[in-house]
Amino acid sequence: MVFIQETKCSVDKIREMHNKWLIKYEYLEVKENNSVGGILTLWNPQKLGILDAEASRNHLSMVIQPLGDKDCYMITNAYGLQTLEEKLRLLTTVWS
Repeated sequence: MVFIQETKCSVDKIREMHNKWLIKYEYLEVKENNSVGGILTLWNPQKLGILDAEASRNHLSMVIQPLGDKDCYMITNAYGLQTLEEKLRLLTTVWS
């Protein structure tokens, strides 16, 4: 898996890069806002299954299951918030 924050890419640009260089990977993205921000998570579908996903402007959480494994795991790609209050609000949102 690859986690990228601050993509600064439009949905169209991400799709173009995927089709050109990353075709064997699947991805989910959180759209950038005014050329700042943006979250992108890529994974190899021959190794991982995605069972569920949830996103906000500042996070992309996924329930994953390695293929051939009975266990599931939750991962989160979080976009860095600067103030303690913002960080706590994100944690409360993601894990409540």
